[in-house]
Amino acid sequence: MTMGSRATSVRSVAYQEKSSQYQKYITLSSVILIITSTILIFTAVTLMKFYHLTKLGFWSSYFEFVPYYMLILGVYTFLLGLFGAFVSGSGSKGALMVFGILMAIAFFAQLGSIFTALEVRSSVEKDDQGDQLVFNSMAQYKDGGTDKSNWDAIQRDLHCCGGQGKADGYTQWYSKLEGADVPDSCCHDEEDDCGKSIQSISSYRDISAKIYVLGCMEIIRDKLENDVVPMMVVYACVGVLLAIIELICVVLACAYIAQINRRTSNYSEGIWRYADANIAPPVPTHADETDIVRPSSRTNGDYGERSSLRDTVV
Repeated sequence: MTMGSRATSVRSVAYQEKSSQYQKYITLSSVILIITSTILIFTAVTLMKFYHLTKLGFWSSYFEFVPYYMLILGVYTFLLGLFGAFVSGSGSKGALMVFGILMAIAFFAQLGSIFTALEVRSSVEKDDQGDQLVFNSMAQYKDGGTDKSNWDAIQRDLHCCGGQGKADGYTQWYSKLEGADVPDSCCHDEEDDCGKSIQSISSYRDISAKIYVLGCMEIIRDKLENDVVPMMVVYACVGVLLAIIELICVVLACAYIAQINRRTSNYSEGIWRYADANIAPPVPTHADETDIVRPSSRTNGDYGERSSLRDTVV
């Protein structure tokens, strides 16, 4: 094997080793993102269905916004992880460039989700106007729309009635609805007009046997303080790690693209043609048998320096 072909072989092996390292790290990062994004999607669905966070928009807009943000970001990150696992083995510069751009978007979106999660925690802990916001939302129940559907869903799922009050939350509906009524969703066995004229029932035992008496905000506030706030803190910490992984993916994609560019550039400059270094330089047509051609640079058309045997004879 000639020196030129040996050097080419060494360079080729080094390129393959670097490429395999980039592929391995991008694939590993993508797998981590797929796993964590699945957990993120599950958490978002839990906040929606079990904690009813999206139905508390009257309390804070972040309560309604954050679960949807987490869900969309989770699905986006999951699909991006699958794309990254595919791209890492393809070695396509265009695909890697798209992957890097999409991952940069995911990085900034992840930073935004950390901020909104901490805002949810702040909204629960401050709770300056929570009671008044609940009363305002209850007053809009009779107008129908989102407030009515949200309250009905909360009362059915949590088995509660009204806003505040551990044993008389239902009484807050008396001033919000016509007469002495409560919504039908407060009834144990829900049917049309089952919540009418509840105030006319004299016995508290009979009332509690017909409708739920515990105020909904008593249950919701307990869930928010004991469950949701710690979840948001943990999510913020995990979100920082996810953002770091996404940033690493962007760096790896850029480094992989640079490696491909270097290989392409070196090939175009003829470095890979050193495998033919054993071929002697061509002899100019105007040389005769007494001329000696000293090799010089063949890349620029210079065939070397000519001298004549006749000039060297003493």
